Order: sequence, then structure tokens, then C-alpha cells
Amino acid sequence: MSTDKDLIFRAKNYPKQRSLGQNFLVCSKTLDQIVAVSDLNPENDVVIEIGSGAGFLTERLVGNVKQLYSVELDQNALTALEILKANNDNFDYLRRDFLSLNITDIVAPEFLDQKVKIVANIPYQISTKILLHLLGEMAQESPNRKYLSEINILVQKEFAQRLCAEPGCKAYGAITLLVRYWAEVEYCLDVPKNKFMPSPKVDSAFIKIKLRDKPLVDVAQPKQLRRLIKAIFANRRKKLLNGLKAAGYLEAEIAKLDLSENLRGETLTLQEMAEMVKLLT
Repeated sequence: MSTDKDLIFRAKNYPKQRSLGQNFLVCSKTLDQIVAVSDLNPENDVVIEIGSGAGFLTERLVGNVKQLYSVELDQNALTALEILKANNDNFDYLRRDFLSLNITDIVAPEFLDQKVKIVANIPYQISTKILLHLLGEMAQESPNRKYLSEINILVQKEFAQRLCAEPGCKAYGAITLLVRYWAEVEYCLDVPKNKFMPSPKVDSAFIKIKLRDKPLVDVAQPKQLRRLIKAIFANRRKKLLNGLKAAGYLEAEIAKLDLSENLRGETLTLQEMAEMVKLLT
């Protein structure tokens, strides 16, 4: 397996594309930790890697899974991926934009009788888009969610903190609640920026998103829950009464909630918001 010195050499010589947000993790210990935290089973796990780049994580994953698929847009990555494919019967790759694909476009039908895991160092600028693509909105049927058991991803540390945030803190927001609706989030590992080449301007973190069997809260009209969440965080500097008015809620609707005058929406849990929606519908 490649050492830090090998990884640094390969990263230096890789023809990078700035538009793809390529920052290669060149710490072998951290790569091994990511594989360990992902808790992979070589007998059972089917894994998709988003953005394999130079293949540093890919080459560690392939020996720890039943089947591995990489999705990579960069033409320059294909040489490394082709070598891996030639030497591993359980590996395949697609040169495509991941956001244009569904799980069924990537994974062979014979492997879809079980849940799939994502393990990836994803492009940070599209982290939210990737999660929405995989999970779907609260009121949306997703073509991907039913096929997934876990999403194990390396993301910007600030984004990881947002997904793990608790009510009342600055990081708590709409994306926190959207992901929490569908899944449990575990903050697993800090990854400082000096572990990458080129070094990004921000630190990173590895997180595990484990999908629930059913949503965290049960509401008859999840569209209304999504509407309420958007209203709260679009007007987070306002008291909840004023924020709901600004978002277009009617006086008669707001009166049903019997809200405290000084209550702020960002202090509410998802369960409390769900109870409010039940009063509104």
C-alpha cells in the first residue's frame, strides 16, 4: 500500500483541474482510518466512491469490499482506475458526473438485492447537492434513498458541524434537519488541511450518515414541515412569530400555534417543529 511519500509524489505529478475541487488526501494513516471507520465487510459490502481522483482511497477500499464502483468525471484519473480494474475483479468505474446518475445507473442489478454504502472524499463545493441527490427532500420520493444503508464522506469541517449541530447553536440550520429527518449523523474524524495536497484553506472531517428505516418524525404532510423549516431559517434573526409572518403564514395559522412572543425557531427540535405542523394542518 502507498506510503505518505508515494502519495505526495503522485499528488504532485497529477494534472489537477481546479474546477473539480481536487485536493488529494496524502496521509496513509488517515486513509486507513477512513476505511476502518466505514466498517466495511469484504464478504457483503457493495460500495460507491464519488470522485476517486488519483485513486488513493480507491486502492484501499477495493480489498475491503465485495464490490466497488467509482464515479469520476476527470479524464486524467482514468489511467489509475483502469489499472485498478485490470487487477481487481470486484472493481469498476464510470466516467460521469455523479449528480447525473442514480444508484441503479451505477450498481449492477445482481448487487441491488442489498443496501449500498457510499465511501468518498467528495468535492466540497457540491456537498449539499450530493446529499440532496442521495436522500431527496422531505416530501420527495427519492430514486436513491431506498438503496442506501450509509453515506460515509469526507467533507469540510464546518459542513460536518452543521450536520451534527444541536438546536440553538449557530451551525444549526435547514440542512441539519433535512439530513436528520432521514438519517443519524456521527462525527467520526478530524482531518487537518495539512493532510492534503494541495492544501485547502479549510480543515475537514469524516462523518457517517446512517439511514433510518423510517423518517425521524411522522407528519401527514411533510411538505408543510419543509415549508416551516424554510420559513424558520430564512428568517432566523427574527422571533418566530415575525419570521412566520415574513414567510407568508396567515394570522389565523399562526394563532393556532399559541407561540411565546420571544420564541426563536432555531431553538426548536425537529420533533417540536413536527408538532407545530400538526396544528397547522
